[in-house]
Amino acid sequence: MFVIEFGVNHLGNSKYLKSLINFYINSSFKMVTLMAHSEEYYFQHPNHRLSYNDYEKIIDICANKGKKIGLSVCDKKTFEPLSELKFNFYKLLSIANNDKDLIDLVKRKNKHVYISTGFSDDKRVAKSLKYFFNFKKKTLLHTPMTYKSEELNFKKISYFKKKFNQTVGYSNHNNNSKTLFALSAYDPKIIFLYAKPKVNLRKKFPDNDHAFKIDQLESIKKNYIECLNSHKINNKINKKIVIFK
Repeated sequence: MFVIEFGVNHLGNSKYLKSLINFYINSSFKMVTLMAHSEEYYFQHPNHRLSYNDYEKIIDICANKGKKIGLSVCDKKTFEPLSELKFNFYKLLSIANNDKDLIDLVKRKNKHVYISTGFSDDKRVAKSLKYFFNFKKKTLLHTPMTYKSEELNFKKISYFKKKFNQTVGYSNHNNNSKTLFALSAYDPKIIFLYAKPKVNLRKKFPDNDHAFKIDQLESIKKNYIECLNSHKINNKINKKIVIFK
Protein backbone atom coordinates (compact mmCIF):
# COMPACT_ATOMS: atom_id res chain seq x y z
CA MET A 1 0.00 0.00 0.00
CA PHE A 2 1.28 3.45 -0.90
CA VAL A 3 0.70 6.79 0.80
CA ILE A 4 1.40 9.95 -1.16
CA GLU A 5 2.92 12.73 0.92
CA PHE A 6 2.24 16.24 -0.27
CA GLY A 7 3.75 17.74 2.88
CA VAL A 8 3.98 21.48 2.30
CA ASN A 9 4.96 21.09 -1.36
CA HIS A 10 1.87 23.13 -2.21
CA LEU A 11 3.75 26.20 -0.86
CA GLY A 12 0.41 27.56 0.29
CA ASN A 13 -0.31 28.26 -3.39
CA SER A 14 -3.94 27.50 -4.28
CA LYS A 15 -3.02 26.51 -7.85
CA TYR A 16 -0.42 23.98 -6.70
CA LEU A 17 -2.68 22.69 -3.95
CA LYS A 18 -5.57 22.18 -6.36
CA SER A 19 -3.37 20.31 -8.86
CA LEU A 20 -2.12 17.97 -6.12
CA ILE A 21 -5.57 17.23 -4.73
CA ASN A 22 -7.12 16.81 -8.19
CA PHE A 23 -4.42 14.33 -9.09
CA TYR A 24 -4.99 12.37 -5.89
CA ILE A 25 -8.77 12.05 -6.09
CA ASN A 26 -8.52 10.86 -9.69
CA SER A 27 -5.62 8.47 -9.12
CA SER A 28 -5.41 4.83 -8.04
CA PHE A 29 -3.92 5.89 -4.69
CA LYS A 30 -6.08 5.56 -1.59
CA MET A 31 -4.11 7.51 1.04
CA VAL A 32 -2.44 10.91 1.14
CA THR A 33 -0.95 13.24 3.74
CA LEU A 34 -0.64 16.95 4.18
CA MET A 35 1.61 18.41 6.85
CA ALA A 36 1.24 20.67 9.85
CA HIS A 37 4.82 21.91 10.01
CA SER A 38 6.56 23.52 12.99
CA GLU A 39 6.05 27.08 14.21
CA GLU A 40 9.68 27.75 13.36
CA TYR A 41 9.07 26.71 9.75
CA TYR A 42 5.97 28.87 9.42
CA PHE A 43 7.80 31.83 10.94
CA GLN A 44 10.26 31.55 8.05
CA HIS A 45 7.60 30.66 5.45
CA PRO A 46 4.30 32.20 6.62
CA ASN A 47 2.66 31.84 3.20
CA HIS A 48 3.02 28.06 3.32
CA ARG A 49 0.55 27.67 6.17
CA LEU A 50 -2.91 26.35 5.25
CA SER A 51 -5.93 27.56 7.20
CA TYR A 52 -8.31 25.41 9.21
CA ASN A 53 -10.89 25.89 6.45
CA ASP A 54 -8.39 24.78 3.79
CA TYR A 55 -7.81 21.49 5.60
CA GLU A 56 -11.54 21.07 6.23
CA LYS A 57 -12.42 21.52 2.55
CA ILE A 58 -9.74 19.05 1.45
CA ILE A 59 -10.94 16.48 4.00
CA ASP A 60 -14.49 16.82 2.63
CA ILE A 61 -13.30 16.47 -0.98
CA CYS A 62 -11.41 13.29 -0.13
CA ALA A 63 -14.28 11.85 1.90
CA ASN A 64 -16.72 12.42 -0.96
CA LYS A 65 -14.42 10.45 -3.26
CA GLY A 66 -13.90 7.65 -0.74
CA LYS A 67 -10.25 8.60 -0.27
CA LYS A 68 -8.31 8.77 2.99
CA ILE A 69 -6.31 11.77 4.10
CA GLY A 70 -3.84 11.95 6.96
CA LEU A 71 -1.83 14.67 8.67
CA SER A 72 1.90 14.61 9.32
CA VAL A 73 2.70 16.32 12.62
CA CYS A 74 5.82 17.43 14.48
CA ASP A 75 4.74 20.29 16.74
CA LYS A 76 1.99 20.43 19.36
CA LYS A 77 1.51 24.18 18.76
CA THR A 78 0.68 23.70 15.10
CA PHE A 79 -1.28 20.48 15.56
CA GLU A 80 -3.51 21.55 18.44
CA PRO A 81 -5.54 24.09 16.40
CA LEU A 82 -6.22 21.33 13.84
CA SER A 83 -6.86 18.51 16.27
CA GLU A 84 -10.65 18.58 15.88
CA LEU A 85 -10.48 17.98 12.15
CA LYS A 86 -11.46 14.50 10.99
CA PHE A 87 -8.26 13.13 9.52
CA ASN A 88 -8.22 9.38 8.85
CA PHE A 89 -4.71 8.78 10.18
CA TYR A 90 -1.55 10.55 11.33
CA LYS A 91 2.16 10.43 10.66
CA LEU A 92 4.49 11.39 13.48
CA LEU A 93 7.66 12.90 12.05
CA SER A 94 10.92 11.51 13.42
CA ILE A 95 11.94 14.81 14.99
CA ALA A 96 8.93 14.49 17.32
CA ASN A 97 8.76 10.75 17.92
CA ASN A 98 9.80 11.29 21.57
CA ASP A 99 7.53 14.30 22.14
CA LYS A 100 5.22 12.87 24.80
CA ASP A 101 2.83 15.85 24.85
CA LEU A 102 2.30 15.67 21.09
CA ILE A 103 1.99 11.88 21.17
CA ASP A 104 -0.64 12.05 23.93
CA LEU A 105 -2.62 14.54 21.85
CA VAL A 106 -2.43 12.38 18.73
CA LYS A 107 -3.39 9.23 20.63
CA ARG A 108 -6.63 10.87 21.79
CA LYS A 109 -7.81 10.90 18.18
CA ASN A 110 -7.78 7.07 18.24
CA LYS A 111 -6.64 6.86 14.62
CA HIS A 112 -3.79 4.88 13.13
CA VAL A 113 -0.40 6.53 13.70
CA TYR A 114 2.65 5.94 11.51
CA ILE A 115 5.82 6.61 13.50
CA SER A 116 8.80 7.81 11.49
CA THR A 117 12.18 6.67 12.84
CA GLY A 118 14.58 8.91 10.90
CA PHE A 119 17.99 8.91 12.58
CA SER A 120 16.58 7.33 15.77
CA ASP A 121 18.64 4.63 17.43
CA ASP A 122 17.01 1.60 19.08
CA LYS A 123 16.80 3.40 22.42
CA ARG A 124 14.87 6.31 20.94
CA VAL A 125 12.54 4.00 19.00
CA ALA A 126 11.87 1.98 22.15
CA LYS A 127 11.09 5.17 24.06
CA SER A 128 8.65 6.26 21.36
CA LEU A 129 6.88 2.90 21.46
CA LYS A 130 6.73 3.13 25.25
CA TYR A 131 4.72 6.35 24.88
CA PHE A 132 2.37 4.36 22.62
CA PHE A 133 2.04 1.53 25.14
CA ASN A 134 -1.37 -0.20 24.86
CA PHE A 135 -2.12 1.87 21.72
CA LYS A 136 -2.55 -0.78 19.02
CA LYS A 137 -3.13 1.40 15.97
CA LYS A 138 0.50 2.09 15.14
CA THR A 139 3.14 1.24 12.54
CA LEU A 140 6.86 2.00 12.60
CA LEU A 141 8.36 3.54 9.47
CA HIS A 142 11.96 2.84 8.54
CA THR A 143 13.01 6.32 7.40
CA PRO A 144 16.58 6.49 6.09
CA MET A 145 17.41 10.15 5.45
CA THR A 146 19.93 9.68 2.68
CA TYR A 147 20.34 9.99 -1.07
CA LYS A 148 23.03 7.31 -1.05
CA SER A 149 21.43 4.04 -2.15
CA GLU A 150 24.01 1.96 -0.30
CA GLU A 151 22.94 3.57 3.00
CA LEU A 152 19.21 2.78 2.77
CA ASN A 153 19.65 -0.38 4.88
CA PHE A 154 16.34 -2.05 3.99
CA LYS A 155 17.26 -4.89 6.35
CA LYS A 156 16.23 -2.53 9.14
CA ILE A 157 12.61 -3.29 8.19
CA SER A 158 13.05 -6.95 9.15
CA TYR A 159 15.15 -5.94 12.15
CA PHE A 160 12.48 -3.60 13.55
CA LYS A 161 9.79 -6.27 13.04
CA LYS A 162 11.76 -8.76 15.09
CA LYS A 163 13.21 -6.35 17.65
CA PHE A 164 9.97 -4.58 18.56
CA ASN A 165 7.37 -7.14 17.42
CA GLN A 166 5.79 -4.36 15.42
CA THR A 167 4.46 -3.85 11.88
CA VAL A 168 6.96 -1.83 9.87
CA GLY A 169 6.64 0.32 6.77
CA TYR A 170 8.98 2.55 4.81
CA SER A 171 9.12 6.32 4.38
CA ASN A 172 11.09 7.31 1.29
CA HIS A 173 13.56 10.21 1.42
CA ASN A 174 15.62 9.05 -1.54
CA ASN A 175 15.61 10.56 -5.03
CA ASN A 176 16.12 7.32 -6.97
CA SER A 177 12.85 5.51 -7.67
CA LYS A 178 14.80 2.40 -8.73
CA THR A 179 15.74 1.79 -5.09
CA LEU A 180 12.09 0.84 -4.58
CA PHE A 181 12.70 -2.24 -6.74
CA ALA A 182 15.17 -3.48 -4.11
CA LEU A 183 12.78 -2.42 -1.34
CA SER A 184 10.10 -4.75 -2.74
CA ALA A 185 12.14 -7.75 -1.58
CA TYR A 186 11.52 -6.69 2.04
CA ASP A 187 7.75 -6.23 1.56
CA PRO A 188 7.15 -3.31 3.98
CA LYS A 189 3.62 -2.96 5.32
CA ILE A 190 3.19 0.47 3.75
CA ILE A 191 5.28 2.93 1.71
CA PHE A 192 5.20 6.72 2.02
CA LEU A 193 6.31 8.67 -1.06
CA TYR A 194 6.75 12.44 -1.23
CA ALA A 195 5.21 14.12 -4.27
CA LYS A 196 5.27 17.58 -5.80
CA PRO A 197 3.34 19.41 -8.51
CA LYS A 198 4.21 18.92 -12.14
CA VAL A 199 5.75 22.25 -13.09
CA ASN A 200 8.20 23.15 -15.84
CA LEU A 201 9.73 25.98 -13.87
CA ARG A 202 12.83 25.40 -11.78
CA LYS A 203 10.71 25.71 -8.69
CA LYS A 204 12.20 24.44 -5.43
CA PHE A 205 9.80 22.74 -3.04
CA PRO A 206 10.50 21.94 0.63
CA ASP A 207 10.94 18.22 -0.18
CA ASN A 208 12.10 18.93 -3.70
CA ASP A 209 14.99 16.52 -4.10
CA HIS A 210 13.18 13.42 -2.80
CA ALA A 211 9.70 14.24 -4.06
CA PHE A 212 8.51 12.72 -7.32
CA LYS A 213 6.36 14.68 -9.75
CA ILE A 214 2.74 13.60 -9.60
CA ASP A 215 2.79 12.35 -13.20
CA GLN A 216 5.50 9.81 -12.22
CA LEU A 217 3.62 8.19 -9.35
CA GLU A 218 1.36 5.72 -11.15
CA SER A 219 4.32 4.32 -13.07
CA ILE A 220 6.40 4.02 -9.89
CA LYS A 221 3.58 2.18 -8.17
CA LYS A 222 3.02 -0.17 -11.13
CA ASN A 223 6.72 -1.07 -11.37
CA TYR A 224 6.97 -1.66 -7.63
CA ILE A 225 3.96 -4.02 -7.62
CA GLU A 226 5.44 -5.97 -10.54
CA CYS A 227 8.70 -6.41 -8.60
CA LEU A 228 6.82 -7.36 -5.44
CA ASN A 229 4.76 -9.98 -7.27
CA SER A 230 7.92 -11.36 -8.86
CA HIS A 231 9.51 -11.81 -5.44
CA LYS A 232 6.39 -13.57 -4.13
CA ILE A 233 6.30 -15.98 -7.09
CA ASN A 234 10.01 -16.75 -6.69
CA ASN A 235 9.56 -17.35 -2.97
CA LYS A 236 6.75 -19.82 -3.64
CA ILE A 237 8.87 -21.65 -6.22
CA ASN A 238 11.84 -21.81 -3.83
CA LYS A 239 9.63 -23.19 -1.04
CA LYS A 240 8.34 -25.93 -3.37
CA ILE A 241 11.89 -26.82 -4.37
CA VAL A 242 12.88 -27.13 -0.70
CA ILE A 243 9.86 -29.38 0.00
CA PHE A 244 10.61 -31.67 -2.95
CA LYS A 245 14.24 -31.95 -1.89
